[in-house]
Amino acid sequence: MSDITLKVDHNVTYIEGTLNQSVYAHLRKSLGYRSENAQWMIRSKPWMKNWDGIITTLCRGKRWCKCFVRKEGTHFPSGLLSVVKHIFGEYSISYDIIDIRSKSIEKKEYTIDEKEFEPRQYQIDVIDKAVAKQRGVVKAATASGKTFVAAGIIAKLGKTPFIFYVTSKDLLKQAHDELERFIRCQGFPVEVGMVGGGHKDIQDITVMTNQTAVRALDGKYKKYDEEENGKDNTDIDDIKTEIKHLIMSAKGLIFDECQHVASETAQIIADASVSAQYRYGLSGTPYRDKGDDILIDACFGRCIADISASFLIKQGYLVKPEIFFIPIKNMKGFKKSTYQEIYKYAIVENTLRNEHISKIAKTMRDNGRIVLILCKHIPHGNLLHKLIPDSIFLHGSISSKKRKEHLDRMRNREASITISSVIFDEGIDVRPLDTLILAGSGKSSTRALQRIGRTLRPYPGKKDALVVDFEDHCRYMLSHSKKRRKIYQTEPEFVIKDLDM
Repeated sequence: MSDITLKVDHNVTYIEGTLNQSVYAHLRKSLGYRSENAQWMIRSKPWMKNWDGIITTLCRGKRWCKCFVRKEGTHFPSGLLSVVKHIFGEYSISYDIIDIRSKSIEKKEYTIDEKEFEPRQYQIDVIDKAVAKQRGVVKAATASGKTFVAAGIIAKLGKTPFIFYVTSKDLLKQAHDELERFIRCQGFPVEVGMVGGGHKDIQDITVMTNQTAVRALDGKYKKYDEEENGKDNTDIDDIKTEIKHLIMSAKGLIFDECQHVASETAQIIADASVSAQYRYGLSGTPYRDKGDDILIDACFGRCIADISASFLIKQGYLVKPEIFFIPIKNMKGFKKSTYQEIYKYAIVENTLRNEHISKIAKTMRDNGRIVLILCKHIPHGNLLHKLIPDSIFLHGSISSKKRKEHLDRMRNREASITISSVIFDEGIDVRPLDTLILAGSGKSSTRALQRIGRTLRPYPGKKDALVVDFEDHCRYMLSHSKKRRKIYQTEPEFVIKDLDM
């Protein structure tokens, strides 16, 4: 008879049997992460003097810890089962696994319309592997066909209800249209529902914004990071119960841009998905800057596919980018300033820096290129807009209709210079875009790669992609610049150069 029994449910795996203290301590460390500012917190809060700085996803009894569910007994997120099995192997602990998940037998006869999109071999391989594994993270760069992969997984499984979660209103309609374009039922297009962005239509397959889902579950929405500014205030009072039931009864879920799952609000959704046997995360950057990446694995399991930008460039599916770093050194006198003060004077109101941005944008436009300037804050966008009068500035307060109209103009090469806030960070498909100016600085490695990806999609006549970033020589900003350079260097096909103005 085995020493330990692992009872695997959709969200949580329960450990039955006795673990000695050393094994439990090993599990606790391996299933946890060291939180940001842990050393500062330990030093500044006397009640934390015995805290080791590790937040664990393993719970025992009523002891407080940050984890997905709180029930009696020792348990951990089921996505970390492989980690626990490995540790048990190290200690030669024998164990039995009992699958206690409720499973759906019914299956819809969905197919993929390959006339709309001819699958690439790597996409077929990823779909097959995902269906076999039942959960996992798919790391897939821009233009890898993430939505087609999602459609393929949904169609091959045939399990309903199925929810495809997106991070913003802008991505809601885009994902909805793509799924309807690809998936067929008995030869006819399926009707895909939309919840969020003013829409309240539930179907067997539904696209939903994370914000709407959290509100339906009576949770409090917390932004992914300081740069997120899009809001979804859809009035769901008349359909709140139905949305909650949909989330709890869904047999499968896919999170687009799954790095958001590590945020507290996305964990609320994962907790409530008590019937979801099939769970997948999609992202070109499925990791976090805060060191809590394990929370992504906890929800979905291990990474089961890695389709990098460099792989796609070599295959001819993306264009090769050249990334130019321009040093900005007129930044003395900020040593004792706060981050917000430094950012205001060194980035937002830096006349020299903004003039460089304006000059580069106008030169690129005159050379027939389509330019996107990304900034973090609306005041910065307004300043740049004044410097470049023939530009258009888009931000979260602009209506979805106007944003869509402008996106269509960009796709038709009718808008030469666009200034945008972070609403363009994730998933927006504008293939003619060939020049990107990163005006906003920032430390996020996930956002850095996402932003580069906006320029890499192929388009007739498009031969290259130019990206302009800045090496800002002042406190905080210089380390952020170095961090962005380091993440670009993880892609062998990215060409990185230094350029003096």
